[in-house]
Amino acid sequence: MINLITSVEAFQALQAGKTVLCRHITGEFEALDQFPATVFGMQNHEFCIQIEMLELAGITFTKPLTLDEYRDDQEVFVISTYAPSIYIVNFKTAALVESINSGFVQRDAENAKLQLKALSKALGRELSDNFSVTRLGNEPKKTKRKKEPGAKITAIDDEVNETLEKAEQEIVATGITITEQGPVNIVEENLGVGQQVEQYWDHQEILNDLIERASKAQTPAEANALFKYTKGWTQEQTAPLHAAVSRRLAELPQPVVKDPPSLLVRIQSAPDFAALDELEIEVSTRDPFIQKALFDEIKKRRAQIKQTEPDFVEDLS
Repeated sequence: MINLITSVEAFQALQAGKTVLCRHITGEFEALDQFPATVFGMQNHEFCIQIEMLELAGITFTKPLTLDEYRDDQEVFVISTYAPSIYIVNFKTAALVESINSGFVQRDAENAKLQLKALSKALGRELSDNFSVTRLGNEPKKTKRKKEPGAKITAIDDEVNETLEKAEQEIVATGITITEQGPVNIVEENLGVGQQVEQYWDHQEILNDLIERASKAQTPAEANALFKYTKGWTQEQTAPLHAAVSRRLAELPQPVVKDPPSLLVRIQSAPDFAALDELEIEVSTRDPFIQKALFDEIKKRRAQIKQTEPDFVEDLS
């Protein structure tokens, strides 16, 4: 696929260090050094940027689109391994930016297909050529033309229709199926693929943020509080966050839980006779086998308290 650019864009690309090709409209693209320096101001010449190629698992495809190359309203092809499938997008979102930065966006369907096949093949899998290519959002706006005499308009329409038919035949030959989803408002109304993918991208952004915050949580309460942001999510959608929180909880220092003192220790440390009276009741509920030893300890503690309180007069009545 050749993406033609204007002479101004070609000059700017050349300054940015990109490889620019040029051709006369009747010839083939060649390196700029084959043309005079004044070519940027000459008519009947076309320009394009030579895109770097990559090879993976024996499959060659164009280098994925980068963010500095992307232009607003540009039609791009987002690679999804979920189906696997390809989505045509011509509107900028945070999810699209993340996909570009991750290297999963191509400039055309054919190279998107090749990249997806290469990724699968590198992992020891083989994908068929039967990919679905789904358009998200509105169709690209068509350039309006002034009304001309009927015969001329008919000729132009015939030429356009012929070009479209050839393009469709080429697409069918590659095994790619294009599904048009229609305007955004219709897709949203019918909960179509477009909205589902947008929701998936938004969910992924939130999920990635929550997982990162979970990895930095300082307390169990802070980690568990993240689940309040997953209201309405399915069990499958929250599973990665549950796993992240569980990992962080295992990393955090565990609070030391002290065992309650034994009955014997409480008897030996009883502060007064009232506390001993309560403990005596508790001793009477324990196993008869140990009751005698515990009662002996109560008597011993009573004697100790009595020695520390010489003025105490115990009421024996």
